[in-house]
Amino acid sequence: MRYTVYVKERLGQLLLVGGVTATMEIFLLILRAAEGLQIYTAFCAFGVYFLISWGEYRRKKHYFSRLEESLSGLDKKYLLPEMLDPPCCQEERLMREVFRDLEHSMADHVNYYKNAEKEYKEYIELWIHEVKTPIAAGKLMVENHRDALSGDLEEELGKIEAYTEQALFYARSAHVEKDYLIRPVSLKDLVTQAVKRHKKALIGRKAGIHMEGLDLTVYSDERWLAFMLGQILSNSIKYCDKEALELHFAGTSEKERICLSIRDNGRGVPEEDLERIFEKGFTGSRERIRSQATGLGLYLCRKLCGRLGHGIQAVSKEGEGLEIRIYFPKGSYTQV
Repeated sequence: MRYTVYVKERLGQLLLVGGVTATMEIFLLILRAAEGLQIYTAFCAFGVYFLISWGEYRRKKHYFSRLEESLSGLDKKYLLPEMLDPPCCQEERLMREVFRDLEHSMADHVNYYKNAEKEYKEYIELWIHEVKTPIAAGKLMVENHRDALSGDLEEELGKIEAYTEQALFYARSAHVEKDYLIRPVSLKDLVTQAVKRHKKALIGRKAGIHMEGLDLTVYSDERWLAFMLGQILSNSIKYCDKEALELHFAGTSEKERICLSIRDNGRGVPEEDLERIFEKGFTGSRERIRSQATGLGLYLCRKLCGRLGHGIQAVSKEGEGLEIRIYFPKGSYTQV
């Protein structure tokens, strides 16, 4: 703010000084004081006012410049009260107290919502833990009482189990750092286990499985990585419109990373949708019409990859299938 603007904002003070000075000039005129004394009095009155206002302007400008500089240098803006210089006047002291009150109020609101989120997460985890029991019981009943509908019932129970697992991982995805263990993971073992877990659905799709270059070891959390791979396989199974599904798993070792590629021969993704398939809730036009997709699978994959320090990329052409690539960092620090 310029000094002229500062003075204009305090025009009332200037008018008051002018009024007092005019009164003194009239009084001196009545006393027939010398003209030089009248000029000197007016000069002193306005000079003292501008001198005081200039000092006040410089002090406030310095204070707010420091305030703006501290604010711009902070990633967490709510820490601003802790970065302020000690107050040197009552106005700055009051300003600091206001900032501290705002900081405490915001902290109370944040804690309230954090506690609410924590309670909801605990409830979801407890609910999923409890619902697994009737799902397992239902599978056992289907297995022990085979009939014409057993296959369909088993498939639907499998879908329920998959969706409950997705809900569990979604609830935990915000705090992956508290629930993971980085250790060596064999890509071949990981892919084999994922294929075995989805073997019934893959057999139903007459799937052909092709593996290449999977004799590689990466550093990740095996449980979270298996979940991501399961989401990718589920999408390939769900959205394949060919008579027989073809899945290609390939591992490649590059200079600074290892890549795991999962490619199918499904319907693929239109070019305009390719950049959006990792967005939360995004579903393609066909899936919206058929109500087959939740838009959470690939969103969770990207979120978990970000938390674990992995990269993820989608490559596709409509009608030619979809390829998902997961990148794992490679270097001496992974040996620690």
